[in-house]
Amino acid sequence: MMPKAWYSSKTLWFNGLSLLIAVAVGFGYGDHEIDPMTSELAALLITVVNIGLRFWTSKPIIGAR
Repeated sequence: MMPKAWYSSKTLWFNGLSLLIAVAVGFGYGDHEIDPMTSELAALLITVVNIGLRFWTSKPIIGAR
């Protein structure tokens, strides 16, 4: 099976976007206060999407072993 380039990975793009949003919220970008329930639901959603993308993935990225 031929590996794909890293920029073709949906999992990497999703995790990068999640990280960017988490850092932005940590620096105060957002128009509301984050309550603990919202944070827990966001973490749960990110985890479920990551698991789904992992099962959907069929090709490794270049450099992965």
